[in-house]
Amino acid sequence: MSTTDTTPAITEYAAEFAGRTALVTGAASGIGLATA
Repeated sequence: MSTTDTTPAITEYAAEFAGRTALVTGAASGIGLATA
């Protein structure tokens, strides 16, 4: 899997996934702090 076409897509997907994970984690943390 060393095609030049798929590499940017995988990187973009990974970045988006990391961003969403951070967003969800931050939201859950904020809700947890607000409820606690």
